[in-house]
Amino acid sequence: NVENDYVTMKVAKQDDYWFHAHGVPGSHVVLKRDGRKDNPSRKTIEEAAAIAAFYSKARNSGRAPVIYTLKKYVTKPRKAKAGLVMCTRETSIMVKPANPEPDTPPEWED
Repeated sequence: NVENDYVTMKVAKQDDYWFHAHGVPGSHVVLKRDGRKDNPSRKTIEEAAAIAAFYSKARNSGRAPVIYTLKKYVTKPRKAKAGLVMCTRETSIMVKPANPEPDTPPEWED
């Protein structure tokens, strides 16, 4: 959808991490980084993946596969529908879908 295009193609920088539930429709999730040396912990990656799973058709699954890669490996094919992307160099992780902490507002950066 248009929101996924915006998040992935406008908000995400090349060295940010990009997440998506594998094989099902869902939201694109971006984990912002402060440069190449700012590597997230395994726990942070699992939390971002759990959010991607929660905001997908896999929400009610016990565990769901989520793929992630750096944004620089996510491309939009020509004339593709809104929200459709292709990625390479992805890693897959199995997570339990989980909603983010309600008292933690998202940080948007343009």
